[in-house]
Amino acid sequence: MSSPAYDLVIIGGGITGAGIARDAALRGMKVALFEKNDYASGTSSKSSKMIHGGLRYLEHGEIGLVFESVSERRVQTRVAPHLVRPLPFLIPIYKGVRPGFEIMNFGLWLYDSLALFRAPKMHKAFRGTKAALELEPQLRPEGLRGALEYYDCATDDARLVLENAIDAQNLGAACHTYTEVMRFERRGDGRITGVVVRDRLTGKTWSVGAKAVVLAAGAWTDEMIRRFEIPMDRPLLRRTKGVHVVLPRERLPLARAITLISPVDGRVMFALPWRDRSVLGTTDTDFAGTADEVAADAADVQYLCDSGNGYFPGANLKPSDVIATWAGLRPLIAAPPNVDESEISREHEVFTKNDGLVIIAGGKLTTYRRMARETVTKTLELMRDLGETVEVKHENTKTRPLPGAVGIESHDLEGVAAIGRKLMSDFGLDVDTATHLCGVYGMRANELGAAIAADRTLGERMDLELPYVWAEVDFAARHDLARTVEDVLARRVPLLLVSRDQGLGVAERVAGRLGAILGWDGETAAKMLDEYKSEVELSRRWRA
Repeated sequence: MSSPAYDLVIIGGGITGAGIARDAALRGMKVALFEKNDYASGTSSKSSKMIHGGLRYLEHGEIGLVFESVSERRVQTRVAPHLVRPLPFLIPIYKGVRPGFEIMNFGLWLYDSLALFRAPKMHKAFRGTKAALELEPQLRPEGLRGALEYYDCATDDARLVLENAIDAQNLGAACHTYTEVMRFERRGDGRITGVVVRDRLTGKTWSVGAKAVVLAAGAWTDEMIRRFEIPMDRPLLRRTKGVHVVLPRERLPLARAITLISPVDGRVMFALPWRDRSVLGTTDTDFAGTADEVAADAADVQYLCDSGNGYFPGANLKPSDVIATWAGLRPLIAAPPNVDESEISREHEVFTKNDGLVIIAGGKLTTYRRMARETVTKTLELMRDLGETVEVKHENTKTRPLPGAVGIESHDLEGVAAIGRKLMSDFGLDVDTATHLCGVYGMRANELGAAIAADRTLGERMDLELPYVWAEVDFAARHDLARTVEDVLARRVPLLLVSRDQGLGVAERVAGRLGAILGWDGETAAKMLDEYKSEVELSRRWRA
């Protein structure tokens, strides 16, 4: 095409791709994004749900990465206070386990200083067994010398991606899910001029012109490089599998997150309070094979239960206690094969090719915004080197709130709480529903409140144990870019991860509501339902 339709085409709808689309659109570029599944359907919805500085990176001397991460942690608490909130972490210190109390205490002072002493709260030291057990009575008392408390942040990783994509669309980007890039289009000298894409739900195929293409495929990067025959002198990634297990809160009641050193193999992991449940994770093992089917196996689940029992012996955790699992691949930059998986850097790299292709690989959830900014900047430099003219604005995502934070009076937890109080006073919502909705949707929760006020059946719970309500299903289809049953039950209203039946009891009703909104016929609704059941089976494969 002599007149490209877009300045930039992005392949990949995870946190990196969505962040790039938002950054580029904010600068005034004409952007298209294509994701072959749903937003955040890969690694970006299968993290440990944390925005954190990476305390353990200090051990490996990655001071720059920690400083960048704690700086971004502060940014995210201001631009998305409904999605990124402070969470206390406790490090129990046991006799004979290194690093000891004083070294860890010094490390936390360094951690606070890298955050310029602007962490949600400064760390505290609690010396002695009694002081530590008063904080977390579940801990093993034998050999417990004390505990250190510090603060990082918890997040809803899938919604962080989604709100970046929604904001990118608000800024003019054309974002498409379930749309696969089939091939590049090139002119005679090899210069990329666009892509051919196919909508996997409708079968429609079309060509899209572009001045440059960014590959932001995460764990799929090397697979895409091979598929498109992109010349590279080495594989870019060393992928490692991370598995988490979800447990009933009554089996492992936690008041705060616990940083653990697994008694099985000595690696750092976490026990987390999350969505009325408790989570143990993560594993960190090398992975070979396609990224399309990643799942926990029985050894992963047993390892996590054994690791948890080392710190919480009274829980006596067994695989039969597990409600659900999730498994994802970390797209780590490849390092020499003799380096331990847990020691591989979480840094990223941006590669530019003289045919108009840019590849972003590696990185971590916390620093996605900086990664996106760097990628767009390097893409613009490449385009200019190739003779392309692109007029851009000097805009920055550092202070622009994500959609759910637009209009929050104070960009902090108090501002989010004020939304909840307004939901109760304006729409008559009960405190649990209001607290849930404001903490997930921010200011956008007002639309849900109004819908519930107009039809009280929409305020009924989908699962009596959990705060999700039926209004969220309709909202997912109309406003949150959901196209399938799995989109709703795995990422918008994630009963797949927290409901004891993983959403199977309501899946048919969800399909009916979505079908009425999205215009499905009976065959399509049945197909969507079957695909969701297959996703549940994948998450349960370890039981076999």
